[in-house]
Amino acid sequence: MIASRVRDRIGFGAGLFGWVALPYLAGSVLSWQTFGGGIGPAFFPAAGVTVAAMLLTKRTMWPVIVAAIVIAELAVDLRYGAGWQTSVGFAVANSVEPLVGASLVLAWCKGPPDLRKREDLARFVAGAMMLGPLVGGVIGGVTTALRDQVDWPMAIVHWWAGDAVGVLLIGAPILLWPLQSHILRSRMLETMAVLTGMAVLTVVSFRLELPPALFLLPVMAWAALRLDMLGAALCGGALTFTANGMANAGYTTFENLDLHRPGQLAIAQAFIAVVVLVAMLTAQEAAGRVTAVQQRQAERRERERLETLANLGQMLSGALTQNQIGDAVLSQVINEAGAQALAVALLNDDGTALDWLAMGGYPDFAAYQFHDSVALGEPTAATDAVRTGQPVIIRTVAEYRRRYPANAKWMVASGGAAVVSWPLTAGGKAIGALVLAWADTQPLDTAQLAYTSAVATMIAQALVRARIYADEHARAAVLQAAVLPTSPAPIDGVEVGVSYEPADLVQGLGGDWYDALELPHGRTYLAVGDVVGHGLPAVEDMAQLRSAGRALALQGLPPAQLLVALNAFTRHASNGKFATMGVAVLDPASSTLSYASAGHPPPLLRRASTGTVIRLSGAHGPVLGPIARASYSEGNVEVVEGDIFVMYTDGLIERRGQDIESGMQRVEQYVADWSGDEALPSACRELTQTVAPPPRNDDVCVVAVRFGTSLGDNDSQGTTLS
Repeated sequence: MIASRVRDRIGFGAGLFGWVALPYLAGSVLSWQTFGGGIGPAFFPAAGVTVAAMLLTKRTMWPVIVAAIVIAELAVDLRYGAGWQTSVGFAVANSVEPLVGASLVLAWCKGPPDLRKREDLARFVAGAMMLGPLVGGVIGGVTTALRDQVDWPMAIVHWWAGDAVGVLLIGAPILLWPLQSHILRSRMLETMAVLTGMAVLTVVSFRLELPPALFLLPVMAWAALRLDMLGAALCGGALTFTANGMANAGYTTFENLDLHRPGQLAIAQAFIAVVVLVAMLTAQEAAGRVTAVQQRQAERRERERLETLANLGQMLSGALTQNQIGDAVLSQVINEAGAQALAVALLNDDGTALDWLAMGGYPDFAAYQFHDSVALGEPTAATDAVRTGQPVIIRTVAEYRRRYPANAKWMVASGGAAVVSWPLTAGGKAIGALVLAWADTQPLDTAQLAYTSAVATMIAQALVRARIYADEHARAAVLQAAVLPTSPAPIDGVEVGVSYEPADLVQGLGGDWYDALELPHGRTYLAVGDVVGHGLPAVEDMAQLRSAGRALALQGLPPAQLLVALNAFTRHASNGKFATMGVAVLDPASSTLSYASAGHPPPLLRRASTGTVIRLSGAHGPVLGPIARASYSEGNVEVVEGDIFVMYTDGLIERRGQDIESGMQRVEQYVADWSGDEALPSACRELTQTVAPPPRNDDVCVVAVRFGTSLGDNDSQGTTLS
């Protein structure tokens, strides 16, 4: 292990030595041959290479960089006849310079600088571009002054100017490259045009002796605004290389200044440095403004996503079928914050294909190509997400073309740029896929993927609920149809009419029920009831209470005792734990109707002879439920042929904005207006539609019984007995 680490370290060191030595040699040769003649702005590119190398590597590797500097510097200087003493002085100067500059920048920035930040750029300029080259300039300038017998201050300025520009125009792009090279790659032709334009305009400016700012500043501004700081730095490099080449060829724009050549050099270098720095600062400002706009747009999109999720959750909570779920997703998710197109696919029953539940936003020709389903074995983003249980994230058309070449033409024709396919899971298994598509390039960042995941989770949960609901509704419908016929069986001596209207007209399920049963000895059992709850639990309670009531009635229990026994049954067998019920037993031998109530509205009796409606309120008792030792009173009334007995549930008399007493009075008045010989089934339906028209908040059940000739010979109108 140790030997391996040593080999790796040696290999890295050798590579670092080469990466520093080779550019250093090239920059030094250019400095000697091309940038050292005339009075033009000669600069030292190698200075930027060395300081950037130190800023990007650990301090433990700096000796390798210093070794590369010393060996390359000695090789070049001796090759051009500088002599050993001068070469050693230059090697020391060019070694100390990056050591000082890099150390200061690292200390001030607490690590490698991010030149996109204004503070780090200022620290880089102060440490690597100003102080480091100044220290190197002192050593190198004194060495030059001793060799060439020139003024050492001017020699120091000459050195400092060349190295400072080299640090700015070579070191800065090296540091910016990992952070911003993608901008240049995405605008390759524009980058080449700007750099070429800068070089050409520099040549024209120098050849015609025109003010450099006339041509160069607009190009630098364009580079800063379009290509960011890296583009501005590279454009400055093109300016510097070209300007130094022109100066070496005898062309310059600063030779008319009343200064010595070193002074002219300093002015030229300062001009280039200021132009480049201004361009870089312009790029920073533009990038900051663009970032602020993007952040505001991102915040707006995030708010829209949250609003979409809230609205989608609300809509899905009320979606009971797969089609309703698909409509909700289409209405909420296709938007600027969501996607331009989407599709929801579900695994079919045999697990061999995906059926499209919803699809929107795609052009007609593209939607047609999907047909109604896709085989699970076909290579698509949706099928891959279902097979693997992992999301498929595709950010570019090129990536889609690589993964799904057979379908790429449809994505291109549809104008798609990015696709995400997210599995819909239930119980740890994929049951389908949500496919989102965008017409514009998308970052598909954490926020977008979290949004997609949330939408997929909500859809999957809604689909599970819809499947459970469908199964539950089917069972409830079968159970209700089995125990609650649409019309009662014929009973000798009485005519029965029924109207049953559930509050949910679409699903048709409710907890209200009725019963009319012929008992031994010519008696008749009548009942209406209303259980607490909805759906399958309510239907199950209704079925149990109706069946138990029948069984108790067949045993001969009178109404009050029947409710006592049924209350005990309800405590142990009810899902909702509460129910109201009205019970009546007709004994034709005595022409008596006995009745009892468990928290139920009082029944009505319409007298045949006068049309008078009597409210039978002589029976009382609590609702059926977890009430120990409940007791119920019983009422009795004598009836005659033609009298009509009406029982109903509270849905008939309870209306929003209306008290119960007003509702009961309306029912009494309506029943009093009957002629007495109408068909009871149609009369009950008309009563329901008139007094409690849809939309209803509760189920409505009405039972009307007309007594016939089986009653005893009794012409009395009867009275209510306790």
